[in-house]
Amino acid sequence: MAGDERPAAPSDPERPPPFLAWGIVAALFVAYIFSFIDRMIIGLLVEPIKADLGLSDTQISLLQGMAFALFFTIAGLPIGRLIDRAPRMKVVAAGIALWSLMTALCGTVTSYWQFFVARMGVGVGEAVLSPAAYSIISDSFPRRRLGLAMGVYGLGSAIGAGLAFMIGALVITLVARAGDVTMPLIGALKPWQFAFVCAGLPGVLVALIFLLLPEPPREGDAGGASAAAPPIREVVDHVGRNGGLFWSIFIGVSAVNFSVLGSVSWLPAMLMRAFGMEMHDAGYLAGGLLILGGLIGMIGGGLLMDRYGGGAPGARMRFCAWATAAGTLGAAAFPLVPSIGGFAIAFVLFFSAAAVTVGAAPSTLQQLTPNRMRATVSAAYVFVINLVGLGLGPTATALLGDTLFPFESGIRYAIAIVAPLGYLIAALFFWRAARLASHAGHSTRTASGLYA
Repeated sequence: MAGDERPAAPSDPERPPPFLAWGIVAALFVAYIFSFIDRMIIGLLVEPIKADLGLSDTQISLLQGMAFALFFTIAGLPIGRLIDRAPRMKVVAAGIALWSLMTALCGTVTSYWQFFVARMGVGVGEAVLSPAAYSIISDSFPRRRLGLAMGVYGLGSAIGAGLAFMIGALVITLVARAGDVTMPLIGALKPWQFAFVCAGLPGVLVALIFLLLPEPPREGDAGGASAAAPPIREVVDHVGRNGGLFWSIFIGVSAVNFSVLGSVSWLPAMLMRAFGMEMHDAGYLAGGLLILGGLIGMIGGGLLMDRYGGGAPGARMRFCAWATAAGTLGAAAFPLVPSIGGFAIAFVLFFSAAAVTVGAAPSTLQQLTPNRMRATVSAAYVFVINLVGLGLGPTATALLGDTLFPFESGIRYAIAIVAPLGYLIAALFFWRAARLASHAGHSTRTASGLYA
């Protein structure tokens, strides 16, 4: 990066007007909410699914995570290349429609493997949406506003996860009073099955919105929409030249995801088993705390990072290191505190620290990557963090619980190991990323014209 002598891009490249840029962020934010509703609602429905299909915690964890990770392995990077070449809004629309229908399909399964295949389809949400969103947002905002814009988009994950638990709790409460629900063409559905159908079908309408939105010009793209993406070898060389920095970011966020998804996937179950809460109460409490922590970390954190160090990558990574170091205290405390009040305070500290990284890491990667490589690099980032977070986090927690703590409230002790461990690893790698980014120089520009 420091040796890049290509001419800098214009300091004020063509961007959508602010009202349109924020409108695009709002649409992506809504899509991300639906993505996480569809992805996380299974966390509330663990107990009825286990009872009806005769599953263990470990089998449930594979539905929560590994099914997504398998999809990333097969299709994540090709999708990233497609996003770098094709109209991004249309790709997003197709992804939303597909994952929404597959979520609804989860409500019709009658066996474990049918469920597993349907959950693989839901995984298209992460494989398509985030790489496209990172690329679109980075073309819509100047560097000094990028952290806030990415934080607003990322807030959709916290609100979506929170609403997944809250909407699921509401549907379960309402339907449980009436018993099974009969739907045309589908037949009789149990309450947990009906919750999946209710979560999935509205997303098809969200997909239509993206067919109407304009495509922002790609920054520094003199060839316009027809300009070709660079060969994959050029992308690999770019990442390789800055491998220490890129991999420090990838591993740091992966460790955060490992902690968060290893904990949040089991949060309602932990509240029911450890505190004796009813399913609907556990859903409302877990959902509310996720939304609160997300607001603090993503909006507050995004605003602070845009001011701290002028939005330079090194400053963003230092901020992440401090946040995850502080969040380790909450990670160690929230699974073990004996009171609901203490649990709530510690969990918000834990989750808000994780939320900080949601805006910081993608912002940094966009700043370090030329435009027509951004979606490919973002797809690699999404693949790695979800392979570790989704693929390993929920299952590691379940295996620890099933093996070391095989009693009713044992999941809380498994979470107490997984949650702080990931945060400690993340803090170390964020410090390394900050040092590498600072060494490259705050005033150096990349080939895309953004400060490194």
